[in-house]
Amino acid sequence: MIFTKLITIAACIVLVGSVLRIITGLGIATEFLGPYEEALRRYGGTAASSGAIIDRGVYGFLAALMLGTLEEISKRREK
Repeated sequence: MIFTKLITIAACIVLVGSVLRIITGLGIATEFLGPYEEALRRYGGTAASSGAIIDRGVYGFLAALMLGTLEEISKRREK
């Protein structure tokens, strides 16, 4: 029961973080957040390009989906 709730919380946190990372990557790529190089230095951290930021966001999104699937399986097993 406690693990199901922890997985739910973790999945939500990872989902929100990954969506924000994807939005940031797209904002840098489209130069919405400023000139590309300057925005990449400011918002990109150690990423080599905006594509790397978007990739990390997609990987996080997939991880959130896997955690959500595990949470659903855990809920079904509790019943």
